[in-house]
Amino acid sequence: MPSLGSNKDVVKRDMNFFAEFTANAAKMTRLLGYGVVAGVIVVLAIVAIIVYLVIRNAIVSATINELKNTLASEEYAGLEVRASQLQQELNDKNNYYYVLSQMREQVDMTDAVAVKLTDKLAECIPSDTYVENYLINQTSFQIDGYSFSYYSVLNLVNMLNSSDVFAAPVAITINRVAPNSVGSVDDFINNGINNYYSYKIEGQLTSDVYVSVSRYIKPAQDSGAAITSLGAIETESYSAGETYVIEDIATYSQSGVNYNLVGITVNNGALLVDQVNAAVANNRIEGQANANVTIQLYYSVAEGGQ
Repeated sequence: MPSLGSNKDVVKRDMNFFAEFTANAAKMTRLLGYGVVAGVIVVLAIVAIIVYLVIRNAIVSATINELKNTLASEEYAGLEVRASQLQQELNDKNNYYYVLSQMREQVDMTDAVAVKLTDKLAECIPSDTYVENYLINQTSFQIDGYSFSYYSVLNLVNMLNSSDVFAAPVAITINRVAPNSVGSVDDFINNGINNYYSYKIEGQLTSDVYVSVSRYIKPAQDSGAAITSLGAIETESYSAGETYVIEDIATYSQSGVNYNLVGITVNNGALLVDQVNAAVANNRIEGQANANVTIQLYYSVAEGGQ
């Protein structure tokens, strides 16, 4: 027969098992409770998000409907047509402005002979010298004639220079000629003149020249579209021989549209691609204004446009 001590050990083990089982069951119950609470929180969060989205969508839909009703009202019924009319008016006024600036450019760049210049020439001619021909334009003065003295020609130039007629050193050509090439030999012998000189004086006047800059939209190749002007022609005066600089040419903006420079002509001569690229990189074009200069800048719509 088993001993009493053995029965006590069995009972003790059974009690420990039930105690451990009860503790584990309580622990599992707590964990299950935590899981249920977490699940409820997640569900509530999802429901809250759904409710928020539904309310937000309802508000957006109401706003859209309100805008549709507003745009459908009489106030906005002709808005698109009016916008088109205003754009056409802007184009017409822009073209008119361009034509006016073109007329102004023609007036500025028209050669004008200075009447006082001929009077000044008459005052400076030495007594032993005469002028056979002279030619005056906006930027240059050319004088041809004859003189009995080599130095009288130089004296004529000095007197003109002292009156600020020429902007730079002049080109003087003096050649001794045979008397019979101008008149009879007897005339020269009777007058006691042994030397006779022909001369030509060419110089640049101290007058203003003009540099005009115009901008155009260059249509795509083979598109058949006409070249459209971008604003008015800009005309600026320079002293003859002065260096002109036109800056900020790489890009251009008008009416919210951005353009990039793609071509340049100077006095109707197109610059090479490398020259255009250099102008774009430097964002400027420069040169010497020895005479009137006409610069045309051609643009294309930038990528993105606005």
